[in-house]
Amino acid sequence: MRILQVAPNHETVPPCRDGGTERIIYQLSEGLARRNHEVILFAPQGSHFSGTVIPYPFYGDYSIGSYVMEHLPQDIDIIHDHTFDSALSRTGAHFPLVHTLHLPVNNAVEFPIYVSHSAQQVIGGGYGYYVHNGVEAESYEFSAEKDDYLLFMGRIVREKGIVEAMSLAETTGRRLVIAGPLHDEGLYLNEMVPRLKRNPLMQYVGPVGGRIRHDLLKRARCLLFPIQWEEPFGLVLLEAMACGTPVLALSRGAVPEILYPFPEMSCDSLDQMTEKLLYYSPPYPPEQLRHHVQEQFSESKMIDGYLSLYQLAVSEYRSKGGIVDV
Repeated sequence: MRILQVAPNHETVPPCRDGGTERIIYQLSEGLARRNHEVILFAPQGSHFSGTVIPYPFYGDYSIGSYVMEHLPQDIDIIHDHTFDSALSRTGAHFPLVHTLHLPVNNAVEFPIYVSHSAQQVIGGGYGYYVHNGVEAESYEFSAEKDDYLLFMGRIVREKGIVEAMSLAETTGRRLVIAGPLHDEGLYLNEMVPRLKRNPLMQYVGPVGGRIRHDLLKRARCLLFPIQWEEPFGLVLLEAMACGTPVLALSRGAVPEILYPFPEMSCDSLDQMTEKLLYYSPPYPPEQLRHHVQEQFSESKMIDGYLSLYQLAVSEYRSKGGIVDV
């Protein structure tokens, strides 16, 4: 197939530091190319992969739809829109078109693909399809030896549970390393900074990527994931387990789908999470955590899922009178 991937215009593909959506787009594009599909990627300046990249000459998502249509390569078989507002849906494009909704939004597109069954049900009302995000576990460094710190890794926004993670660390007297891009300056200045100044056991290291990201994940005693919303997926859970690192997560959104074999790592409340931290000993071998990611959330399974839906979208397009040569 000749497949067009359309990325948001915020972070490069792959991202230099944080950017879960962009990491998924990169892995999907590379995986499809390895399977001998021709992949063309619209993405921000500085993006790269083994196929063809067409960079946006502007910043932000406002012109993506019109720009892609004006520069559309010939003989495309399927367009896969990853933009957060499903920009291609408003262009009137007459092509087989699928949309992955990476955020908890319902863009009312004809062929929505959510990143979890939970997101499909909660956000899409059961309409559409879902494909779990996947990672190549072998690309993450594994370590059975852990240091004595808790880790919070994610965007610094209230819904990700950063305030709750700091409270958990304070209550249990544990060291906490906080890593992630600052998306809420008021939250950081008014609520995080005073607590960081009072407690030398808590450290904010900012957004991280590459070696630093891997080192933090593989050496953490435990990843904290006290989310305060219906998380559509939670890629960092896979990354931590691929490194052999246990997690403690509130059972919301896609968390039960990801942690279903590991009930001791899923919590119904912050009180339960606090209790588990106070008396915490890793309930599952690090090798078992990594094996779970390899078997159930592999990059290969993700690519299989998307290829199946590409074929379905092409078939539906043909059934409505469209003509596509695949």
